[in-house]
Amino acid sequence: MNEELLYIGTKLIRGLRCDRHSFLEGQGRPIPDEENQHGYQVTYPDGYISWSPEATFENAYREVTAGERKLF
Repeated sequence: MNEELLYIGTKLIRGLRCDRHSFLEGQGRPIPDEENQHGYQVTYPDGYISWSPEATFENAYREVTAGERKLF
């Protein structure tokens, strides 16, 4: 039987702070009748755009430093 292994993945994404209702409105999608949430619009390297709640985003990503920016 195969053993389950642990993996760490990394990717460079773009994050734009925005609330969920603003994100949905910008995507032309209906705004649900529920409390708005703070979060981020996330753009992946392949161009896919999604929205992430603030805590989820901030636990998964950190801002690229000025020194790291020079590498790209």
